[in-house]
Amino acid sequence: MIDTQHIKKVLTLMPDCHIGNLVVSLPALVALRDHFLDVPHYFVIDAAFKEIVETLLEPKYVLLYPRRKIHRGNVFSRAWAYCKFMRKIQQLSPDLAIDIEGGSTSATLTKISGAGIRLSKFRPGRPEVYTHKAKCPVEPHKVFDYAAIAEAAGATVNQEMFCFPSEKNKKGKVDRLLLEAGIEFTEQLVAIHPGAGRLQKLWPVSGFVEVVDWLTARGCKVVFVGGPAEVTRAEAIMARLARPAVSFAGLLSLGELFPLLERSSVFLGNDSGPMHMAAAVGTPVVAMFSYADDKEWGPRSDHFVVLRGQDVCVPCIKKKCTDPRCINRLEPEPVKAALASFLPEG
Repeated sequence: MIDTQHIKKVLTLMPDCHIGNLVVSLPALVALRDHFLDVPHYFVIDAAFKEIVETLLEPKYVLLYPRRKIHRGNVFSRAWAYCKFMRKIQQLSPDLAIDIEGGSTSATLTKISGAGIRLSKFRPGRPEVYTHKAKCPVEPHKVFDYAAIAEAAGATVNQEMFCFPSEKNKKGKVDRLLLEAGIEFTEQLVAIHPGAGRLQKLWPVSGFVEVVDWLTARGCKVVFVGGPAEVTRAEAIMARLARPAVSFAGLLSLGELFPLLERSSVFLGNDSGPMHMAAAVGTPVVAMFSYADDKEWGPRSDHFVVLRGQDVCVPCIKKKCTDPRCINRLEPEPVKAALASFLPEG
């Protein structure tokens, strides 16, 4: 464990991650927040995920990394955004930099911070940057990687299932959209996320169609969720349904998605960020996995089922696969059975 009694300023970094990584890291981030209450403690978070952390971290100590600006636009605007942010990190002059992510971007920012103590995971991408590395955890799930880093800095991480507090002022829009869609508060609501970050993680449209028709026949109300890029996929499913469903894909911000998931009786989706968000608010999860290891990346919840069509191929070529049988061969019946285990008799 690092001796932190002389630390006067702390910088914790997670600038370039996916939604799922950030949600899974929240127990560690909260533990670090609580451990360093007596000194200025700054958190570097991807600007796109501001709404995920705004209820947990003091806004004046959150530095929003402009990842989209840095990766899009012309060369001049990208370079300007990057240099401007690096200058901000240099001016902080922290004594301790904690790199939760351990990637190339966070390593660069850790180095440029000038911190005398630089901590990251046990096997970071650029090990030469760090003065300290956390011990390898015994448990395989990624949440324990993040916890090990926080504990190496002296924090105590609550190993109970983390439950995210959705923001009350975000619930108004969700309630209004549900009422406009004819969904009453007393009705069984099933949130479905049919998208994912990669094609190899997508369960076929035909499977979703059969399951949604089965849900609506039971009297459940189905709401599709997702970002703007997933509107078309939700519409493709809805066009083939025997009974109507509702799509909020592209309509909700991340902060607004939390109360919708919290309101849902169960969540169904592929291996994705919304899957982790649903687990974080305590909603039962039925997750459909392909090549990813669910022991490492499964939903952190007391109420979940992970399904596959078949075991992962050996060797598994993951992101290069053009025939992801591990998810394509998942039949609707096991999905229905898993959902039924979380729903009232119908």
